[in-house]
Amino acid sequence: MAVRVRFAPSPTGHLHIGGVRTALFNYLFAKHHGGDFIFRIEDTDLERNVPGAEEEILKGFRWLGFDWAEGPDIGGPYGPYRCTERLNIYEEYANRLRDTGAIYPCFCTPEELEAERELAQKEGRMPRYSGKCRHLTEEQRAEKLRQGLVPNWRFAIPAGQEISFVDHIRGPVTFQADDIGDFVVIKSNGIPTYNFQVVIDDALMHITHVIRGEEHLSNTPRQILIYQALGFTVPEFAHLPQVLNTNRKKLSKRDPNVMPVHVYREKGYLPEAIVNFLALLGWSPGGEQEIMSMAEIAALFDLDRVNKSGAVFDTDKLKWMAGQYIRQLPVETLTEMVEDQLERHHVSLPEGKDRAWLQRVVSLYQEQMTCAEDFVTLAAGFFTPDITWNEEALRVLREEGALAVVDAYRQLCEQAEEWTPEASRARFKQIQSARGVKGRALFMPVRAAVTGEVHGPDLQQSISCLPKEWVLKRLQGAIAAASKSQPEV
Repeated sequence: MAVRVRFAPSPTGHLHIGGVRTALFNYLFAKHHGGDFIFRIEDTDLERNVPGAEEEILKGFRWLGFDWAEGPDIGGPYGPYRCTERLNIYEEYANRLRDTGAIYPCFCTPEELEAERELAQKEGRMPRYSGKCRHLTEEQRAEKLRQGLVPNWRFAIPAGQEISFVDHIRGPVTFQADDIGDFVVIKSNGIPTYNFQVVIDDALMHITHVIRGEEHLSNTPRQILIYQALGFTVPEFAHLPQVLNTNRKKLSKRDPNVMPVHVYREKGYLPEAIVNFLALLGWSPGGEQEIMSMAEIAALFDLDRVNKSGAVFDTDKLKWMAGQYIRQLPVETLTEMVEDQLERHHVSLPEGKDRAWLQRVVSLYQEQMTCAEDFVTLAAGFFTPDITWNEEALRVLREEGALAVVDAYRQLCEQAEEWTPEASRARFKQIQSARGVKGRALFMPVRAAVTGEVHGPDLQQSISCLPKEWVLKRLQGAIAAASKSQPEV
């Protein structure tokens, strides 16, 4: 049996990272087994659909390195691949269920249904539909239709039935049909509900494995009943563990530490890092290796290594992994990405500086970056002559002998004809020889004065990348700032 899996997002907002993890596990499973990954857009939630969301979703997956055998953008033998374009298909199968009596019209108002729910909760029962419209006579139904009432259509749950299946992650699972309650399959506006629509689409698209989040586990018995009622082959199921935040609560789309996919793309994260990180959320390859390509992960991937328990979205781990990928990039490639970020943030190169200069500055910060956007903040001092000195830098500058070193370096800079790392190194050697200072006492005051900070990339390279007049201005400014009386404690 050829493996066929699908991912079917709703275009109701931005592509969320949790949804990408689900799609990725489907994709890896298909690739591992030489099967097909299908894209479908479940756009029947008409009120919540967002214009442009479908395009953003597809763009996001293309950026992440996905390809698909069938989908709304490329078509395929079992289309259409947008649910709103399949309404006539759903109607056909709803009519089959009407003909067999598997579904029935329900005329209950929202107010009546809410009253039922409130009563069940008051009595300590699990809320479920009472089924009162199921027992209406044909005459009663006809009378309600004559009154202009438009019904929902509910699936008639067979009494006393056990619904069992083997989940690839959770093992044997059993539900009691009597606990479910008759559920709506076609709404009064003619739009199918998720549980009905997804069965029709998965069956007609020959989906062999339904791999999805565990929040859908409770939907599975309803869907199995529809498969059986229509004589469809029931696919195999795998319900993935939830993605959790650092407090081990279900990850919210509004979690401030987790961004929509397009934001990661805009910030200049590498898609390979996102994929690698998400693949390890709830799945283990075995062994110690963590940095792997999509192809390497797919070669190892199967559902037997997916955990049953939730997986924590560790933003520190993501940043670490993203940094690993940034460090592997050729500096020329990273510079191209940085150029996009500078344009995005409206930052121009200093006068007289070119791409070769930018590449030198990028190389100074490559080890510290997790995404290309980091450069804009890390290297801000290379794009403006003015800086501020943080408290740690000022403390260093106020240490005994520090300002003398800074002033000595300033005087040598004024006389300098060469502006290279080697020339800067020679200036420090002159000061060391003349004043007998070395190590931290020699280099730290100058770093604090020139950069406003006490930590940073290679000092000689940094100074040589800055315009000489900027360095002189900062050295003089640092002397003035540190010479001011310290604030009272």
